[in-house]
Amino acid sequence: MMKYSVIVPFHSNLNLLTLCIDSLLKTLDSSESEIIIVDNNANGSQIDPGWELGKQCKIVTKTRNLMYPKAINLGAEYAQGEFLIFCDADICVVNQFHKALTAELAFDEIGYASAKLLDIKTGDLLEFGITSSYYNFPHPYAGRPRDFALIQKNHNPLAACAACSAIKRTLFIDIGGFDEQLVHSYSDIDLCLRLRNCQYKTVCVAEAIAYHCGASTHGSGMGASLKEDTKGVFMSKHKHIPVQIEEYIHIACDYFLSQYHLVKKDYFILDCTTIANPETYLNTAIADLDICETGRYRCPAPIRDAHEIDFLNFIPYQIRNYRISLLYFVDNFLCAKKNHLWKYCRRDFNDIVIDRQANIELLRNI
Repeated sequence: MMKYSVIVPFHSNLNLLTLCIDSLLKTLDSSESEIIIVDNNANGSQIDPGWELGKQCKIVTKTRNLMYPKAINLGAEYAQGEFLIFCDADICVVNQFHKALTAELAFDEIGYASAKLLDIKTGDLLEFGITSSYYNFPHPYAGRPRDFALIQKNHNPLAACAACSAIKRTLFIDIGGFDEQLVHSYSDIDLCLRLRNCQYKTVCVAEAIAYHCGASTHGSGMGASLKEDTKGVFMSKHKHIPVQIEEYIHIACDYFLSQYHLVKKDYFILDCTTIANPETYLNTAIADLDICETGRYRCPAPIRDAHEIDFLNFIPYQIRNYRISLLYFVDNFLCAKKNHLWKYCRRDFNDIVIDRQANIELLRNI
């Protein structure tokens, strides 16, 4: 019996697809695995007809854009393996990733397993689970180095990314596969929530490693408007999603306090986030860190998850000159990175940066 069926949905960007397949062929044993490429593009196949692939690879071609869930479900119809492994075409896997993923599925309570995804440019964490904060779905500790202490062990998040993940084929069929109405994002979260309702857990596997490019296709229709429409369908299905982000904030605060001793506990809160419920984060962090809030100023960043914020021109000068420590709440803690002069001005204080992915770090260390 075939053990592993790897399903690779492909729309465009042949360079990355060849990288993905090469990495899979290097780690998979041809005697127990198959690779099913679901080639779907309304403009015709983008696969080079001269590209020679062995018998381990099968190509299923459709001359239309299937979108992610339908492409995966189609690939599953052709699959013969005990385990289905979903692998985006812009993924580059690290050796033996599949064995680390599927080993966790041997436990009866585990329904779905996902890899640790790394950024192709920095090698830092991109994805290691998806949690919930009522309004949106943060990715705990995203942006941290690969060797960051809090991402070295398996954990059970609310959901996980499908880009490099695994499930038993029989369970995937029984659960009904991916919801094909969720054409842009959320199909993986939806699958995990349906599994959760059937008493199955999702696990993120620390030893299963892959690099993920993301947003690598062109002309597929995967725009922001389509994502908004899809989220509407998703939220109509799941009206009572449990808020889980506090669990990760607790863990992050405990780790932070194990690394640093805060002598002065008075902090002024600077809320630069774009989210609707900052209190969920701030109230938890303030209590866990045992700090005293002296005041709060809200100044939302212009865009969600900004990679850079020029603090000198964004934050009022009066706050820069405060003689107590600041706690910056931002969407992405790495936005504080390129602020050398601001950090120099704040060098006498233990300013703290917190982000919506539950990252907590001293400003000077970012």
